[in-house]
Amino acid sequence: MQIDCFTLSMNQGEFLSEAIDSILNQAVGVNYLVYDAGSSDGTIEFLEKYRPGEFSKIFVNGDLGPSDGLNFGLQNATGDLFYYLNADDRLLPGVFSYVTQYFLDNPECDVLHGSINIIDSSGAFVKVLPSMEFSLKGYALGYAVVYQQATFIRNRVLKDVRFNIENRISWDGEFIVDLAIKGARIHRTRKVLGEFRIYSESISGSTNYKSLAKQQHKIISAKILGRNRTPLEFFFAIFFRTIRALSRRISPQIEYIN
Repeated sequence: MQIDCFTLSMNQGEFLSEAIDSILNQAVGVNYLVYDAGSSDGTIEFLEKYRPGEFSKIFVNGDLGPSDGLNFGLQNATGDLFYYLNADDRLLPGVFSYVTQYFLDNPECDVLHGSINIIDSSGAFVKVLPSMEFSLKGYALGYAVVYQQATFIRNRVLKDVRFNIENRISWDGEFIVDLAIKGARIHRTRKVLGEFRIYSESISGSTNYKSLAKQQHKIISAKILGRNRTPLEFFFAIFFRTIRALSRRISPQIEYIN
């Protein structure tokens, strides 16, 4: 089973080697492409130091944002599974072996998502976020999310789905929603598969991220429901998110790959 792996890079050279090594050190071979959108921090020179054949490299002089770059990756995906890892995140050891076996054992599964570790700028562990059962209604109401760093997608469901280049905050969440709307069967594992680095210079760590994410979520929610959320649904969502957060804190229900 072939995995196509894609990494976006844009002025994140200080973290990039960790991301690349976390892919190359997997026991399972991978068709790996690193895409740089015009870094000016020495990333291009750094990438050229890797031996030919370890992975493919594409350099462009700017694009329309992360979604545009990811769509390039989708267009060049030829394997059985597609996985993308941002240049400042990491994949945990043994994940490719676990994931390929899971898809072989579960041929009906189109998307597999798992739990993640949150790490800081130095790579130190902060906390773990357990995976949640995904549903479109749950996403619309804000109590079901999928973590991109721990998500693998079967190539057969990618044919007519692309990342929304207008979405610059939660393009990964909207992509999963679009797959689910088209009927993709989404499975959850408790295994911790990836690591998400949050720091002040990252999109998720920026001061205005939460307000922008809320605005984008309203748009995606309306896409799912065909309308805006009602006031009752809004308060129900707050209640349900709180209950789930407490439940996950009391009983995280996570597992690590041995």
